[in-house]
Amino acid sequence: MKKILFSLAGLVAIVLVGAAVYLWTPVDRSFDPDAARAAAQPYDARIVRDEFGVAHVMGRTDADAHFGFAYAHAEDAWEIMEETIMAGRGMAAQYRGQGDAPADYLYDLFRVEQAVAAEDFPVPDDVRAIVRAYAAGLNLFGAEHPERVTPGLLPVTEADIHAAVMWLTPFFYLLDGHLEPLFSETDAPQVSPWGRTARLDLPDAVRGSNGFAVAPSRSADGHTRLIVNSHQPMNGRYAWYEIHLMSEEGLNIFGGTFPGLPIVPQGITPNTAWTHTVNRPDLVDIYKLDVDDEDDPQAYRLDGEWRDFDRGEAEFRVKLWGPFSLPVTRDALWSEHGPVLSTPSGHYALRFAGMGETRAIEQWYRMGKARDVNEWREALDINGVLSFNIVYGDRDGNIGTIYNGRVPDRIAGPDWQSILPGDDSRLIWREFHAVSDLPQHWNPECGWLFSANATPFMVTDEACENARADFSTTMGIEDRITNRSRRAVALFRPDASITREDLMRYRSDTRYDPESLLMQLVVELVSLPSDEADVRAAQDVLRNWDGHADTPSRGAALAVITGVRTLGREYMDEADASLDTLLEVASELEAVFGRIDPEWGEVNRIVRGEENWPLDGAPDVLRAIYSDEDGLATQGYLNALAGDTHIMVADWAPDGTLRAESILQYGAATVDETSPHYDDQVEMFSKGEYRTLAMSQEAVLASAVEDYRPGER
Repeated sequence: MKKILFSLAGLVAIVLVGAAVYLWTPVDRSFDPDAARAAAQPYDARIVRDEFGVAHVMGRTDADAHFGFAYAHAEDAWEIMEETIMAGRGMAAQYRGQGDAPADYLYDLFRVEQAVAAEDFPVPDDVRAIVRAYAAGLNLFGAEHPERVTPGLLPVTEADIHAAVMWLTPFFYLLDGHLEPLFSETDAPQVSPWGRTARLDLPDAVRGSNGFAVAPSRSADGHTRLIVNSHQPMNGRYAWYEIHLMSEEGLNIFGGTFPGLPIVPQGITPNTAWTHTVNRPDLVDIYKLDVDDEDDPQAYRLDGEWRDFDRGEAEFRVKLWGPFSLPVTRDALWSEHGPVLSTPSGHYALRFAGMGETRAIEQWYRMGKARDVNEWREALDINGVLSFNIVYGDRDGNIGTIYNGRVPDRIAGPDWQSILPGDDSRLIWREFHAVSDLPQHWNPECGWLFSANATPFMVTDEACENARADFSTTMGIEDRITNRSRRAVALFRPDASITREDLMRYRSDTRYDPESLLMQLVVELVSLPSDEADVRAAQDVLRNWDGHADTPSRGAALAVITGVRTLGREYMDEADASLDTLLEVASELEAVFGRIDPEWGEVNRIVRGEENWPLDGAPDVLRAIYSDEDGLATQGYLNALAGDTHIMVADWAPDGTLRAESILQYGAATVDETSPHYDDQVEMFSKGEYRTLAMSQEAVLASAVEDYRPGER
């Protein structure tokens, strides 16, 4: 019996050891700090930080500046940059757990790594140089600060950076929104990286933004002005980070970027400025495949013939606990259309803008180096930035806007908004529309332009608008009209002579248009009959509300919160007016504030570290603010988590003199709660104030609080 017990114990031990070996997460030990320091030696970057801790990076070459850019950003946000590196390798689940497994599977299914490794992968030498320098900056930081680095993550390679851009950018145009409906509600995977950018899932609300441009002909003083007004999460991988890059090769751009993105995608230069807002052209097609075996498909039908799938494997690991992770292997099928998803409802092939494409880095780099509107528009023709409206202005008085996108050139006839039959090769598009085909305006006689995530046929005065009939319906251009677009039209169109003060006031407008879904809901709620005194009191508050969501308002809290619960965070869901919801919100406000009409500034707050300030704004007003909806119950106020974040103003006088200003919602120190720059812009942001930007080397050095080179701090 003893021998049997010992044998069983030995067998159990062997099984446990085997399981431990199988589940033990391999850690790459190849990173050599000395090699990282050696790779950094050719670069010479100087980092100057101003009184707000914002990094101004100077170098002799563009590569030097991007080397310092990576190092400075890593100092302020390494822990968040790691998330981008993990995602860019398709290894997020290995580090973060099961929630990232669907995304890692899609990373392999979409063949991101293979595309970047292909011999014909198009990267010009100057772009390759800045990406290589950026990787060297990250690796130097990691070599000097190993205590902040997740073991096994380094070294970062050029391929990692290109792959991250290729993988993440399609989600800006809602690629994930096309995929999830293919699954049943219970089986739908979380494939979007947006869901984990804050405590709150704001998949659509954070993908907003406003942009405004006013030409000399429309401004009261002959100035050209452009406002960068991007809406993003206030925390996480998609929160803006400010940076200023300068080189002796002509680079001089102050703008915003995301952790791990090796370029400044929007910003201000001495000669030009531009901003992006999210648009939604139809960049994705889904094809239902006829397969030979639903349970184990080997072939699909195309043009009356059976074609074998191009078979591969997705291999990734899913974190369990401690040093253990589960290795996962799944089939990864491709058809001639593209990657194939096998779902409970069938097998679907995908074709989308961004497959094998990462020229966005090159395009943004060229835009940042452009000296005038002609060079800037040449950069647009690269067509590597997959989506986004773009609003432009410059020192020569030019303004413009384009409904930008890498839009498939499809045949007319089929319903491209629906799932397509997979057996007809005519539906497999292979070309894209030229940039010249896209809706755009350059120097319209009306003298002003804006973008607010709405239809591109409502961006200026009616007399200057493009006609929808001039553009192919196969582009899938959206009809959406936001409250922000309604308000911009209402404010700008009657104003024939726009002053700087007018423009700044319009930018931060807090009113809901009478035609907006929220105001229509308010009208419905007020008109519903009720004999209950509590309901009638709430209706009186709404009846007397002026539609503004500014801090003194005594009606915004009841209206806005009821609107969010009824219509969704962007006021786009279809729902009937409910007095029960109105009464529920009124009761919560009464319980917290002792009244159902507290000032909006008591309810709507921006909190960072020890700072807690009242805040104008609400969902889908021009001063867009999206808050933590459950905050009333948990903390007694709503905390702003997304919306207005990084705002910049470029203002050129008739003589070409530039006045540039900026504000960031929190501060330059993204993760360091002990830094004075963790929250030193919160008060200014809450009050609608701005910082003056130093754009020349002389001005930068005059404002220096710290001056050092990577490795010397």
